[in-house]
Amino acid sequence: FKKKYTPAAAPQLQAHCVYYAREDRIQTPLQYNSAINMATESSTTTLFRAKVASMKDWKPLNPPSNRDRLELYALHKQAVSGDAPARLNTAQQQQQSVGERAKFNAWKSKRGLKQDEAMTAYVTECDRQMRVYGTAASVDDSSGTTSGGATSGNNNSTGTTARAASTSSSTRISSTSTMPRGIAAIPLLCVAAAENKDTYSARMLRTNPSESWWGKQEPLCAEPGSAFALPETIVLHVANQVEHVILGAPLEPKNLLAAVWPVHNVLICIWIAFIHVCTLIGSAVLASKIIFLGKKRVGVSLEDLFQDTIIPLGTSASALSKSHPRQATGVRVVGLALMPLSWICKMSGNLADGTIAVGAMFYAWAVMMSWFYWLSVIPWSAVGAVWVGVVVGICFGIIEIAGV
Repeated sequence: FKKKYTPAAAPQLQAHCVYYAREDRIQTPLQYNSAINMATESSTTTLFRAKVASMKDWKPLNPPSNRDRLELYALHKQAVSGDAPARLNTAQQQQQSVGERAKFNAWKSKRGLKQDEAMTAYVTECDRQMRVYGTAASVDDSSGTTSGGATSGNNNSTGTTARAASTSSSTRISSTSTMPRGIAAIPLLCVAAAENKDTYSARMLRTNPSESWWGKQEPLCAEPGSAFALPETIVLHVANQVEHVILGAPLEPKNLLAAVWPVHNVLICIWIAFIHVCTLIGSAVLASKIIFLGKKRVGVSLEDLFQDTIIPLGTSASALSKSHPRQATGVRVVGLALMPLSWICKMSGNLADGTIAVGAMFYAWAVMMSWFYWLSVIPWSAVGAVWVGVVVGICFGIIEIAGV
């Protein structure tokens, strides 16, 4: 049966192995185990190849993070090529770009992982990313809704936030607009902030310290390591350290998780606020550049800036304060704190409907005049929110210990 084997016939091959064993056509356990292993490995390879082919056609609804892209690359490279070289010579290192070096380091981190295990891990990671980032749905121009709307009911919080953000701006944003990566991730962060205490505790008890949720996140508004990504980097670093301490703590997990849960949700809400503020400041700087240098030198027009960034930013901020049963209280508070942002975006958009340059100048001026609020009030409010989360967490821990 080895000569007649094809990758598409892996399930039949495994069944034939059992048949041959029952009919005593495989005389020894070693022969039987070898046949079963060959069928299993072939089935894994077939599934891996099918997943690679499907990922080439996958169009994510929200752009995956660089960390997740590198994870898929590393698993694929390990599955296809095996272990990475232990080290590169000086000439090879000098020829590598920053991106190539990041890819090589990601591949090298998988050293020791068997190729069939890498294939299985690749398939699992692909399924996870497709769930997290979603799949872009086709647009129905006649109704103004996506064909995937019927299936989005499985995630009510994500669907509600996305619909709220798209409804009020449907007259200005076309189906081809590309909103910033950070704003596109806001619905997913709102869902994460709505996680209740029991769900959070159950998830953390199943989590391996090397696969912590915060450890997989990265700045969304700027390149990691840049100065503009500093606010997000601080939040992610603090949250990641807290999560690592919790996962490795020798104390009673249930009591400790009850105390940390409020801090976890507060940090997500602070991250949401920082994404909006960083996007606001970055778009104001870009608008100023376009006004003074022109769209040819900058490479972006004012129309694209309003369509892709300013209008989605305003609608996202206003959607946070909407009253919805699944919207976390902390997210609503963030929405209230960002109301000046939504007002600036809305007034700028109204002025841009008349003259785009007037709307851009008002936008840049309004952000500059309110700099104290964005660079002082919001950050210090975030610090205060962390202390509130700590106090509330201590109360939850005491209640859990008392068994009330």
